[in-house]
Amino acid sequence: MTNAEPSPRFFVKSFFAKSIQDAMAQARDVMGPDALLLDTKEAPPEARHLGEYEVVFGEYADTPSSPDTDESPSPEPDALEEIRRSAEEIRDLLARDTTGLRPAAAPQRNTSWVAGVLVKAGVEAALARHIAEAVKGRMQRRAVLDISRPRAAGADWDDASLLQETQEEIAARCPVDFELGPVTALVGPPGAGKTTTLVKLAVSRGLAAGKAIRLVSVDTHRVGGASQLETYASILDVPFEAVDTPEALAQVIDYAPEDTMLFIDTPGYSAKLFSEVGTGLANLLARRQEIDTHLILTASMRPEALRQAADLYGAFRPSKLLFTHLDEATSYAAMFCEAARRDLPLSFFATGQSVPEDLEPADVRRIADSMVWQLPQAIQAIA
Repeated sequence: MTNAEPSPRFFVKSFFAKSIQDAMAQARDVMGPDALLLDTKEAPPEARHLGEYEVVFGEYADTPSSPDTDESPSPEPDALEEIRRSAEEIRDLLARDTTGLRPAAAPQRNTSWVAGVLVKAGVEAALARHIAEAVKGRMQRRAVLDISRPRAAGADWDDASLLQETQEEIAARCPVDFELGPVTALVGPPGAGKTTTLVKLAVSRGLAAGKAIRLVSVDTHRVGGASQLETYASILDVPFEAVDTPEALAQVIDYAPEDTMLFIDTPGYSAKLFSEVGTGLANLLARRQEIDTHLILTASMRPEALRQAADLYGAFRPSKLLFTHLDEATSYAAMFCEAARRDLPLSFFATGQSVPEDLEPADVRRIADSMVWQLPQAIQAIA
């Protein structure tokens, strides 16, 4: 009886490295370019010390096996063909996209990656880390509720969920409130657009709603400070008053008709001027709970200047933040950081000089979208 030709053996070996590409390169060096890629995956916990990712390769050996290894039966021809076909499918999938999201890129889409995206968008590093940790908690809760998820929470999340939870976390830290009280006062640094914005509010939220309004200016120490608002009042045919002191302003508020909305314009103070003449007005607005005080800040200000202005006008105890000059801003991250730092809702956005058109209720999604625009194109398409 003639001896049968020995069947080629198929050997399988795992390689571990910090990335899939590194593991594949290691496998090619050891097993040669003809080795077959069988699987790619994250390394199991017990093998993490060897590397974060595992690739599994197989190869055929034409030499007969030694007696020590002859006890293991050779795979059947059909099984060998199935292994070969599966390996070719994996190789084709890896070769299809060399510029898009490769297997090694997917694990980067986690909370650390979210923090990096936010920092790059202009968010302060500490706040970006806090948001990333909160997003991690959101994703873990989502995974617990969704029992169909095949992957462990926190390892590698789908793009749409990661985008949604990041946007919702940003929105949670930056609420909006565009309802006006019966007495509205605008405070803020010089040049922020207080007078023009006050008129926009008076027209769009007062006259347009059929309410009686009265315009009041406390900007009487500056030459011509009250004249612009007085001109607007004449055009709109509404009452106007200019007051010199906080006590006079208090009287105007106390004796205003109940069905009239008061809109109060205030001076812009430097730090020195505020300490000299601004503390009395600040104390009045901070003390009177019925006054809805909006701190107006310019969206195009540098983060440091924005913070300094907000700190100075914190003495007025504003209840809301209103941002102007959005049409001139290159980033909304500083706006978000300041709102989150002061824990104040946003009221309105002023987007230009037209009265009253260039004023709109604050939209936190506009801010959130501007800070996550660097997420992959696939996420933006889903969103």
